[in-house]
Amino acid sequence: MDSVAPPPPVPLGSRLAVPVDVERVEARITFDVAAQVAAVEATVEFVVQGYDGCPALDLRQPVDSFLLDGQKFPGEAFSPEDLGGGPGSEMRVIDDPLAAWSRHRLELRYQLATPAAEGSAPLGWVAGAGVRWDFWMSDLHPGRYLEMWLPANLCEDRFQLKLEVAVEGGGPHVLISNGTEYQAGPNEWWVDYPAAFTSLSPMLVLRPEEEIEQRRIPGLVTAKVAESDADLEANEADIKAWLACNESRYGRWVHGDHFTCVLWGPGRGMEYDGATTAAVGAVEHEVFHSWFGRGVKPARASDGWIDEAWTSWATNSRRRELGRFAVEELSLEEPPVVLYPPNPWSRHTPIESYREGSRLFAGVAHLLGGAPQMRTAMAAWYQEHAGGFVTTEGLELHLRERNAGVSALFRRYVHGQGE
Repeated sequence: MDSVAPPPPVPLGSRLAVPVDVERVEARITFDVAAQVAAVEATVEFVVQGYDGCPALDLRQPVDSFLLDGQKFPGEAFSPEDLGGGPGSEMRVIDDPLAAWSRHRLELRYQLATPAAEGSAPLGWVAGAGVRWDFWMSDLHPGRYLEMWLPANLCEDRFQLKLEVAVEGGGPHVLISNGTEYQAGPNEWWVDYPAAFTSLSPMLVLRPEEEIEQRRIPGLVTAKVAESDADLEANEADIKAWLACNESRYGRWVHGDHFTCVLWGPGRGMEYDGATTAAVGAVEHEVFHSWFGRGVKPARASDGWIDEAWTSWATNSRRRELGRFAVEELSLEEPPVVLYPPNPWSRHTPIESYREGSRLFAGVAHLLGGAPQMRTAMAAWYQEHAGGFVTTEGLELHLRERNAGVSALFRRYVHGQGE
């Protein structure tokens, strides 16, 4: 497993913003259908990482006040700060210097609003009937993982997550997740997510019962929301075939005993650990991500280009004109491309990862002698790191062992370095 070092501290005037290790997040969300209000009570247990300073984590919801170790602070003492990761990558910094390696408890109370992150969606209230809500994450914009709704850390941090969800008023609802669900009562659930999860791992969909249809067979949950006209049985057969093929070609499944897929209308596609919410045309791509992207996870958000580039090359879901398993010589004369944002506080995957990243892997396949050799190399890399984290540097070294020319391609078409 490639090592995951926390990002370095960042001076903010007289303060020092420092990374944290989140150990546990617990939250209760109560949806009041009549008032169309969702109230959140959330608690975070964390350890300050390596430096004395002001802890940095994130939440894309309004904060009026909070408790730190039982002491009340105003909301402005937990404000977004630019730590160098680029537009939208701000982290909230607690304005209270804490000792390195000390353990703390953060308590927050707030009402869910549309997350303060590009492309995020508001809650969908259904008059008199209930609420439509799902995590609807994205790696293309900063702040679009769990931190949209609940306090969380950067995507390399593993932590326990326990979530209680209650819908008061309205009709019966259905909750689907990739955690372990317990029905606590009518319209009330507890969801425990595995401790190996990070902020990009958990999936949750909440809908009025009449707006979602589902099928459950051993090892597979498939469902569709009302705006999808998908054939659940046909989609189920496709997923089973893709799961079997991927395991045979790349290695063991690391996500427990089942896969969960919720089908949407056009334009939806997001991967989670052993799960997806996607339009039919994107499902193969998202299933593949349970090996690359969520079976081996990016050690930093900057490493997220790998799984989008490789998945696009291997599934043809995003880059149809190039073709699945493309092998194409890639010269060093084309304009440089940055797929790996260099700042360790960066928090997005460049959109170029799909097209230009797929072209990069086609070029690497040419160096390695063909598509079968490319797949074999990536299968070995996956098997070495399954269930863990991977880095851009580690992938380059792995491929360079097979052809030293890989490094020149990485310099130009990953790091954007000219001659």
